[in-house]
Amino acid sequence: MSVERSGNPKAMRRFQKRARQQADKQALQARILETARKQFASRTLETVSIQKIADALGYSKGTVLKYFPTKILLLMAVKERNLEEMADRLEQVRALHSSGEARLRRVMQAYIDYWVDNPDHFRSLYSMAGTVEDRRFPDGVYFGQTEIARKGYGLFVTSIAEYLSELGVEATPGLTERLATALLSAAHGVISLPLGTPTMKWPDIRGNGRLVLGSLIDAWSVKIKAARRTKTWPRISIGDFL
Repeated sequence: MSVERSGNPKAMRRFQKRARQQADKQALQARILETARKQFASRTLETVSIQKIADALGYSKGTVLKYFPTKILLLMAVKERNLEEMADRLEQVRALHSSGEARLRRVMQAYIDYWVDNPDHFRSLYSMAGTVEDRRFPDGVYFGQTEIARKGYGLFVTSIAEYLSELGVEATPGLTERLATALLSAAHGVISLPLGTPTMKWPDIRGNGRLVLGSLIDAWSVKIKAARRTKTWPRISIGDFL
């Protein structure tokens, strides 16, 4: 029988106290991550410190260290949270469209829009100093190889696969990953260019993103149309897109 149905007032109070404590811990952890994200986005890894983050929160350094024992672990936790938010946004967008091509275009547009709306998320997610070993979590998994990182990248690969399938393509091994990486590379260029050179007046970043990514997808559609006349159709490799 659950505590709620036991009728024991003392047990109920203990349960409620533990629930409040757990909620308080989760709320504090979320505040630490949000404060750290802003710090990492506006400074370098070297100039950010656990003490500065604790000061901004109004807590002791020891309190922050209870949740995140090192600055690198805190940075990676921030990055994981960014990836999770992005994956959630893209899943919502994917659910709105039944056409493979429309879904792919909207997913990439949503990706650009998210970073335009949250430039501090982009800076904190794609900034990292130190060695490869600095990118490893306590369980031995490296940043970029975690479940949420694979899930986020997988959404792009899946969207590409659906787009190709809708056009009747039989993709060779690795093709969807190569095309997904190409789109992501273009998207990152669209965002990092204005962030890296803020003194220049860049026109309509969102529109520029749609132009760059849309042009790539349009070019792929033309390449696929041409491939229909080859003897290997419907099988297509990366060479057909070069």
